[in-house]
Amino acid sequence: MRPMLRPFSRMAFLAVSLVLVGGLLAAPVAAQTDDAAPSAQTHDQAIKTPAGKFIQSLGDRAIGVIANKNISQTQRTDKFRLILQDSFDLMTIGRFVIGRTWNAATPEQQKEYMNLFEALVIKSYGDRLTLYTGEGFTVTGARAESEKDFIVNSQITHPDGSTPTTIDWRVRNRNNKLGVIDVVVEGVSLSVTQRQEYAAVIQRNGGQIDGLLTMMHQQLQGGAEGAN
Repeated sequence: MRPMLRPFSRMAFLAVSLVLVGGLLAAPVAAQTDDAAPSAQTHDQAIKTPAGKFIQSLGDRAIGVIANKNISQTQRTDKFRLILQDSFDLMTIGRFVIGRTWNAATPEQQKEYMNLFEALVIKSYGDRLTLYTGEGFTVTGARAESEKDFIVNSQITHPDGSTPTTIDWRVRNRNNKLGVIDVVVEGVSLSVTQRQEYAAVIQRNGGQIDGLLTMMHQQLQGGAEGAN
Protein backbone atom coordinates (compact mmCIF):
# COMPACT_ATOMS: atom_id res chain seq x y z
CA MET A 1 0.00 0.00 0.00
CA ARG A 2 1.07 3.48 -0.78
CA PRO A 3 -0.87 6.61 0.05
CA MET A 4 -4.23 7.61 -1.33
CA LEU A 5 -4.82 9.84 -4.34
CA ARG A 6 -7.97 11.42 -2.94
CA PRO A 7 -9.12 11.91 0.67
CA PHE A 8 -10.10 8.51 2.03
CA SER A 9 -10.70 6.94 -1.42
CA ARG A 10 -7.46 5.03 -0.87
CA MET A 11 -6.97 6.24 2.65
CA ALA A 12 -4.07 4.65 4.37
CA PHE A 13 -4.22 6.13 7.87
CA LEU A 14 -5.51 2.89 9.32
CA ALA A 15 -2.46 0.88 8.46
CA VAL A 16 -3.78 -2.13 10.32
CA SER A 17 -5.91 -2.66 7.25
CA LEU A 18 -4.54 -0.74 4.31
CA VAL A 19 -0.92 -1.53 5.11
CA LEU A 20 -1.43 -5.17 5.99
CA VAL A 21 -3.57 -5.87 2.96
CA GLY A 22 -0.97 -6.25 0.22
CA GLY A 23 -3.38 -5.70 -2.64
CA LEU A 24 -3.50 -1.96 -1.92
CA LEU A 25 0.22 -1.29 -2.30
CA ALA A 26 -0.15 0.40 -5.66
CA ALA A 27 -1.01 4.11 -5.54
CA PRO A 28 1.61 6.71 -6.62
CA VAL A 29 3.89 8.38 -4.09
CA ALA A 30 2.63 11.82 -3.11
CA ALA A 31 4.80 13.12 -0.24
CA GLN A 32 8.21 12.16 1.08
CA THR A 33 9.65 12.12 4.57
CA ASP A 34 12.93 10.82 5.99
CA ASP A 35 11.91 11.09 9.63
CA ALA A 36 11.66 7.33 10.06
CA ALA A 37 15.14 6.10 9.16
CA PRO A 38 15.61 2.36 9.78
CA SER A 39 17.33 1.39 13.01
CA ALA A 40 20.02 -1.29 13.28
CA GLN A 41 18.18 -3.80 15.44
CA THR A 42 16.90 -7.30 15.21
CA HIS A 43 13.25 -8.24 15.54
CA ASP A 44 13.88 -9.74 18.99
CA GLN A 45 15.57 -6.57 20.21
CA ALA A 46 12.86 -4.31 18.80
CA ILE A 47 9.92 -6.11 20.37
CA LYS A 48 11.55 -5.87 23.78
CA THR A 49 10.86 -2.14 23.69
CA PRO A 50 7.35 -0.99 24.66
CA ALA A 51 6.75 0.71 21.30
CA GLY A 52 8.08 -2.24 19.29
CA LYS A 53 5.97 -4.71 21.24
CA PHE A 54 2.94 -2.45 20.82
CA ILE A 55 3.23 -2.31 17.03
CA GLN A 56 3.95 -6.03 16.65
CA SER A 57 0.85 -6.75 18.72
CA LEU A 58 -1.15 -4.33 16.59
CA GLY A 59 -0.05 -6.05 13.40
CA ASP A 60 -0.72 -9.51 14.79
CA ARG A 61 -4.19 -8.49 15.94
CA ALA A 62 -5.03 -6.99 12.57
CA ILE A 63 -3.88 -10.03 10.62
CA GLY A 64 -5.77 -12.27 13.01
CA VAL A 65 -8.99 -10.42 12.21
CA ILE A 66 -8.36 -10.23 8.47
CA ALA A 67 -7.48 -13.92 8.18
CA ASN A 68 -10.42 -15.17 10.25
CA LYS A 69 -12.91 -16.60 7.78
CA ASN A 70 -15.31 -17.68 10.53
CA ILE A 71 -16.63 -14.21 11.33
CA SER A 72 -19.02 -12.02 9.36
CA GLN A 73 -18.13 -8.76 7.66
CA THR A 74 -20.00 -6.88 10.38
CA GLN A 75 -18.07 -8.68 13.12
CA ARG A 76 -14.80 -8.01 11.31
CA THR A 77 -15.58 -4.31 11.00
CA ASP A 78 -16.52 -4.12 14.67
CA LYS A 79 -13.22 -5.74 15.66
CA PHE A 80 -11.28 -3.28 13.54
CA ARG A 81 -13.16 -0.39 15.08
CA LEU A 82 -11.94 -1.56 18.47
CA ILE A 83 -8.36 -1.86 17.16
CA LEU A 84 -8.62 1.64 15.72
CA GLN A 85 -9.94 3.18 18.92
CA ASP A 86 -7.48 1.28 21.09
CA SER A 87 -4.30 1.75 19.06
CA PHE A 88 -4.55 5.03 17.12
CA ASP A 89 -4.48 8.56 18.56
CA LEU A 90 -7.28 9.78 16.31
CA MET A 91 -7.55 13.17 17.97
CA THR A 92 -3.90 13.97 17.29
CA ILE A 93 -4.12 12.69 13.72
CA GLY A 94 -7.40 14.44 12.98
CA ARG A 95 -6.25 17.79 14.31
CA PHE A 96 -2.96 17.60 12.42
CA VAL A 97 -4.73 16.79 9.15
CA ILE A 98 -6.75 20.03 9.14
CA GLY A 99 -4.07 22.22 10.76
CA ARG A 100 -5.15 25.72 11.78
CA THR A 101 -8.67 25.08 10.56
CA TRP A 102 -9.24 23.11 13.75
CA ASN A 103 -8.81 26.23 15.88
CA ALA A 104 -11.11 28.25 13.62
CA ALA A 105 -13.88 25.64 13.79
CA THR A 106 -16.67 25.79 16.35
CA PRO A 107 -16.91 23.06 19.00
CA GLU A 108 -19.86 21.62 17.07
CA GLN A 109 -17.86 21.54 13.83
CA GLN A 110 -14.91 19.95 15.60
CA LYS A 111 -17.14 17.21 16.99
CA GLU A 112 -18.79 16.62 13.61
CA TYR A 113 -15.40 16.47 11.88
CA MET A 114 -13.96 13.93 14.32
CA ASN A 115 -17.06 11.73 14.08
CA LEU A 116 -16.83 11.80 10.28
CA PHE A 117 -13.08 11.24 10.39
CA GLU A 118 -13.40 8.03 12.41
CA ALA A 119 -16.39 6.82 10.40
CA LEU A 120 -14.54 7.32 7.12
CA VAL A 121 -11.47 5.49 8.36
CA ILE A 122 -13.66 2.52 9.23
CA LYS A 123 -15.54 2.72 5.92
CA SER A 124 -12.31 2.98 3.93
CA TYR A 125 -10.99 -0.37 5.12
CA GLY A 126 -14.28 -2.15 5.68
CA ASP A 127 -14.70 -3.02 2.00
CA ARG A 128 -11.07 -4.10 1.60
CA LEU A 129 -10.57 -6.67 4.32
CA THR A 130 -11.30 -9.59 2.01
CA LEU A 131 -8.18 -8.76 -0.03
CA TYR A 132 -5.83 -10.44 2.43
CA THR A 133 -3.77 -13.13 0.67
CA GLY A 134 -1.24 -14.22 3.28
CA GLU A 135 0.89 -11.14 3.91
CA GLY A 136 3.12 -11.22 6.99
CA PHE A 137 4.01 -8.44 9.42
CA THR A 138 7.32 -8.11 11.30
CA VAL A 139 8.72 -5.30 13.43
CA THR A 140 12.38 -4.77 12.52
CA GLY A 141 13.47 -1.87 14.70
CA ALA A 142 12.44 0.72 17.27
CA ARG A 143 13.99 3.95 18.55
CA ALA A 144 13.04 6.88 20.74
CA GLU A 145 12.61 10.20 18.96
CA SER A 146 11.87 12.12 22.16
CA GLU A 147 10.59 11.37 25.62
CA LYS A 148 7.10 10.78 24.23
CA ASP A 149 7.55 9.88 20.56
CA PHE A 150 8.98 6.69 19.06
CA ILE A 151 9.64 5.36 15.57
CA VAL A 152 8.98 1.68 14.96
CA ASN A 153 10.22 0.11 11.72
CA SER A 154 8.43 -2.85 10.18
CA GLN A 155 8.03 -4.86 7.00
CA ILE A 156 5.11 -6.38 5.15
CA THR A 157 6.17 -9.64 3.53
CA HIS A 158 4.31 -10.94 0.49
CA PRO A 159 3.41 -14.56 -0.27
CA ASP A 160 4.83 -14.28 -3.80
CA GLY A 161 8.31 -13.62 -2.39
CA SER A 162 8.54 -10.07 -3.75
CA THR A 163 10.49 -7.35 -1.96
CA PRO A 164 8.95 -6.56 1.45
CA THR A 165 7.16 -3.24 1.86
CA THR A 166 8.73 -0.95 4.45
CA ILE A 167 6.34 0.57 6.99
CA ASP A 168 7.41 2.96 9.75
CA TRP A 169 5.12 3.91 12.58
CA ARG A 170 5.25 7.08 14.66
CA VAL A 171 4.00 6.22 18.14
CA ARG A 172 3.26 8.69 20.93
CA ASN A 173 3.03 8.02 24.65
CA ARG A 174 0.19 10.16 25.94
CA ASN A 175 -0.74 9.75 29.60
CA ASN A 176 1.06 6.38 29.72
CA LYS A 177 -0.91 5.06 26.73
CA LEU A 178 0.76 4.36 23.39
CA GLY A 179 -1.02 5.41 20.20
CA VAL A 180 -0.12 5.62 16.51
CA ILE A 181 -0.01 9.20 15.21
CA ASP A 182 1.44 8.59 11.72
CA VAL A 183 2.32 5.81 9.32
CA VAL A 184 5.16 6.18 6.81
CA VAL A 185 4.89 3.80 3.84
CA GLU A 186 8.05 3.49 1.73
CA GLY A 187 9.11 6.98 2.87
CA VAL A 188 5.66 8.54 2.41
CA SER A 189 3.97 10.14 5.43
CA LEU A 190 0.29 9.34 5.23
CA SER A 191 -0.75 12.10 7.63
CA VAL A 192 1.17 14.70 5.60
CA THR A 193 -0.46 13.45 2.40
CA GLN A 194 -3.92 13.60 3.96
CA ARG A 195 -3.20 17.08 5.31
CA GLN A 196 -2.27 18.32 1.83
CA GLU A 197 -5.45 16.91 0.33
CA TYR A 198 -7.74 18.29 3.01
CA ALA A 199 -6.00 21.68 2.82
CA ALA A 200 -6.83 21.81 -0.90
CA VAL A 201 -10.51 21.10 -0.17
CA ILE A 202 -10.63 23.75 2.55
CA GLN A 203 -8.91 26.30 0.30
CA ARG A 204 -11.39 25.66 -2.52
CA ASN A 205 -14.13 26.47 -0.03
CA GLY A 206 -12.84 29.84 1.10
CA GLY A 207 -10.80 28.53 4.00
CA GLN A 208 -13.90 27.24 5.79
CA ILE A 209 -14.35 23.75 7.20
CA ASP A 210 -17.94 23.48 5.96
CA GLY A 211 -16.88 22.41 2.47
CA LEU A 212 -14.70 19.66 3.92
CA LEU A 213 -17.52 18.43 6.16
CA THR A 214 -19.85 18.31 3.15
CA MET A 215 -17.33 16.27 1.17
CA MET A 216 -16.82 13.88 4.09
CA HIS A 217 -20.58 13.36 4.40
CA GLN A 218 -20.74 12.61 0.67
CA GLN A 219 -17.90 10.11 0.94
CA LEU A 220 -19.53 8.40 3.90
CA GLN A 221 -22.74 8.08 1.89
CA GLY A 222 -20.81 6.79 -1.13
CA GLY A 223 -21.45 9.93 -3.13
CA ALA A 224 -19.17 12.45 -4.75
CA GLU A 225 -15.51 12.41 -3.81
CA GLY A 226 -15.04 16.12 -3.59
CA ALA A 227 -16.85 19.29 -2.68
CA ASN A 228 -16.89 22.24 -5.02
